[in-house]
Amino acid sequence: MKLYIIRHAEPDYPNHTITPPGRLEAKALAERLSGTRIDRLFCSPLGRARDTMQYTADAIGLLPVVLPWTAELDGWQVTEPSGRSVVAWNADHTWVREQRPYPSSSDWHERPPFDDPAFKANYERLQADSDAFMRGFGYARVDGRYRIVEQNREAVAVFCHLGFGLAWLSHLLELPLSMVWSGFWIAPSSVTTVVMEERGHGWAAPRCYGVGDVGHLYRAGLPVSRAGLFADNAD
Repeated sequence: MKLYIIRHAEPDYPNHTITPPGRLEAKALAERLSGTRIDRLFCSPLGRARDTMQYTADAIGLLPVVLPWTAELDGWQVTEPSGRSVVAWNADHTWVREQRPYPSSSDWHERPPFDDPAFKANYERLQADSDAFMRGFGYARVDGRYRIVEQNREAVAVFCHLGFGLAWLSHLLELPLSMVWSGFWIAPSSVTTVVMEERGHGWAAPRCYGVGDVGHLYRAGLPVSRAGLFADNAD
C-alpha cells in the first residue's frame, strides 16, 4: 500500500478556504496527481482541505470520503517562555531542542513543553484513529509495526493539514512527535509519500521516501507558499 499525505494549498483561514494563489497550487497538484495512480481519496472536513482536494477529485474522477479525524489539531497549544501562546507545531523549535535528554516515541510527552497530560491524551486518540484506518486496509498495528491481515496494493491519498500531517507521520514512523514538529515542515499543497514496506514474513513497516514534495509547483512556475514556516528564505 502507498499512502500520500497531502497538505492543503495556501490557506485563507478567515474564509475557511484557500487563497487565489492556493487555487493555482491546487490545480497544479491535480495535474500532477492525474498522472499518478490513486485508488482511494480522503480528506479532512475543513474547507481548506476539501477545496484543495476537489481539484484532484474532478481531475481523476474519484468520489472523496471525508475523515473527521484528519482535521487540523484543535486545542494543542503551548505557552512559550515569552508568555506567547502558540499552536504546538509552531513553538520555538530552538526552545524545544533545549530539553535534554532528547525524547523517544514513548516518552516525548514527559518533556517540556509537551508535558501537559492533554498532549498525551490527544495523541492517543490520533493513534487509535490511525490504527483503525490502517486496519481497514488490512494492516493491524502491533507496537511499531503492522501485521498483514490482508494483502493491499492500493494507492491512497489523504488531504489534510500541517500539524496533523506531521503528527500522523510521527506515529506511522514511530518517531517522537516533538522532534518531528521541530524538525520538519511541509509546504502548502505538498505531497508526503509513505509506503508499507513488506518483506515476505507477514509484517510491514511504513517507510517514507518523500517529505513535502512540491515538484508540481516548480513545474508550473509557481512559488512555494511559506504558510506555517518562520524562515524567510524558502523558494
